[in-house]
Amino acid sequence: MDTTRKVGIKIANENKFKTFSETYKLCAFALAIAYIYPNKATARKRLKMLLITIALNIIELYWYMCYLIVCIIRMDIYNFTRQITIGIIISLYLFKAFYGIFVTEKFEHILQEITDDLLRGNELSMDLQEIYFIYIKRAKIAQACWTVIPLLLGTQFTIYSAVCMIYEYMTTDLWNRYMVHEMELQHIQHLQYRTPYFETIFAYNCIQSLILAPNYSGFDGSFCIATTHMCLKLKIVGYSVQKAFKDINDRKDLRKKMKSLIEEHQKALLFHRKMQNVYGEWLFMVFLLTSILISFNVYQIYCIGRIDPKYTIFTLSAVLHMFLPCYYASDLIQANDEFQRDIYNARWETTGDPVVSRYLTFMIARSQQRLILTGKGIVTFDMQLFVTILHTSYSFFTLISTK
Repeated sequence: MDTTRKVGIKIANENKFKTFSETYKLCAFALAIAYIYPNKATARKRLKMLLITIALNIIELYWYMCYLIVCIIRMDIYNFTRQITIGIIISLYLFKAFYGIFVTEKFEHILQEITDDLLRGNELSMDLQEIYFIYIKRAKIAQACWTVIPLLLGTQFTIYSAVCMIYEYMTTDLWNRYMVHEMELQHIQHLQYRTPYFETIFAYNCIQSLILAPNYSGFDGSFCIATTHMCLKLKIVGYSVQKAFKDINDRKDLRKKMKSLIEEHQKALLFHRKMQNVYGEWLFMVFLLTSILISFNVYQIYCIGRIDPKYTIFTLSAVLHMFLPCYYASDLIQANDEFQRDIYNARWETTGDPVVSRYLTFMIARSQQRLILTGKGIVTFDMQLFVTILHTSYSFFTLISTK
């Protein structure tokens, strides 16, 4: 009986930390159904499914482009900005879908390293596992944010249109029909609000709104998870350095431990470079398009002359879409600063070993370089960038609203 209990406890301890897919199930599921989950064996199949998805929505894309051209010809700035905001969402979707397939091998290495580190956590001491739990919880908060925001953004137009029609149907005899996204549909302008065209197009648009959500939940969520995991790597190394100087008295063992920790630090820095290689292009696209999206949505609210729930939620979603990458990239910078303090605060002065002191000096020197994440090396993601984008977006809104 005691043997069975011991085996059960051992299995529970071994399964405390699991793979990326099991730990962050929502993110992994979203990556899979958005054709982005990295697997070299399925790259061609995922590309084929993506092209089929685009083909199924080609009619809507055709209507969109035709109406965009009409808005330009008419000099209809309000409807033009409405079209551009939707176009930005579609553009980011297409970019991430194709880009995720293009960087499959690099992306796979990142998720695999996260998996390896999580599984290795089962072999660590309880105090180090407590650190694991803290950072996994932070990453799951990011996962939850990137689950709620895209779903809210993807369903708000559908829900808003449905609520408006239900309200008017219950309160008036003559009620209007509201499309998910109002625009003139080329060749069927005179039929688009009649049965069965309206119902078919409405259902068509609802499905399209849901298709967009997993793409954002998966890829954007994986960035926040990866940056949090990078913070975990630094914290584990910094804490282990302090623990080594505190608990190890033998010089030979201390030198050996410091060598292994230097290797772990080098692996963490390599993981940072991998992140930059995978997410750099995406970060630049987020910077470029999200600032325009915020400005145009604020302009639409200005043109309406009231706080419209639909565009207010759209604007807040765009702001959060910019805030979260900036916040987690800034968190990584702060984690590196804390790592330097953790190393310096280790009891290195008590050893009197010049070799160990050189090891520590080397690690401190390597940590002096800021761990920043940039959009193609053009913009550095941190909280200062977020504030700058808000200022720039407001300035752009002021400019176009005076025209």
